[in-house]
Amino acid sequence: MERQFSPKISGRSAVIGSLLVIILIASAYLFYRIDASGMLKSYLESHIHPAVFIALMAILPVLGAPIVVFLVLVGMKFGVVAGILLSAVLMFFHLAATYYLVHSFLRDWITRLLRRFNVSIPIMGVDYGTWHAVIFAIVPGVPYAVKNNLMALAGVPFVPYMTINWTIHYGMGIPYIVLGSAAIEMDLILLGIGVVLLLIGWFLLHCVRKKFLSKRAGSGDVE
Repeated sequence: MERQFSPKISGRSAVIGSLLVIILIASAYLFYRIDASGMLKSYLESHIHPAVFIALMAILPVLGAPIVVFLVLVGMKFGVVAGILLSAVLMFFHLAATYYLVHSFLRDWITRLLRRFNVSIPIMGVDYGTWHAVIFAIVPGVPYAVKNNLMALAGVPFVPYMTINWTIHYGMGIPYIVLGSAAIEMDLILLGIGVVLLLIGWFLLHCVRKKFLSKRAGSGDVE
């Protein structure tokens, strides 16, 4: 049964984020020690054609593949600038394709699939609350593809669906592109920039969370 969306942000996000940073830094050090970055760079350049990689990045995240993996890899294969530009286009495609699929004859099948994994579908509708949609987009622990499908199923109109989701997912993904490029090039300065961007992103998410909770308290919308 569908239920009203009640966003809850877990304090685990800071812990998860810190672990990701530690893992990325440790991976960069390991790459440096065994020259894994050179081997991986050679493999990406000689064995995976750019068109094949772009096709995979366009299709697989829509089907549920982790977007973070592709963000790191796109930074490794194409570098920071090209990776950021390419990701902007492909993430826009992910959202548009998901919205179209959810509003097609596949809607019932997608709904049944989500319920099979005990995923509750929120109800927002055309009179959705902007803050509810924003908080839902940034809440940790929900996979990228699942978030995109749930927001579309919740009834949010196309333009705000695209604007909110693309801005948040793309903005949160840029640091991983930078870190991917830094790891493959063994650029410590770029690695530091990526870590700083991640920290800034988490800080902004914390600020958004606080503002949302204060608005709920002020309007008397408490559980």
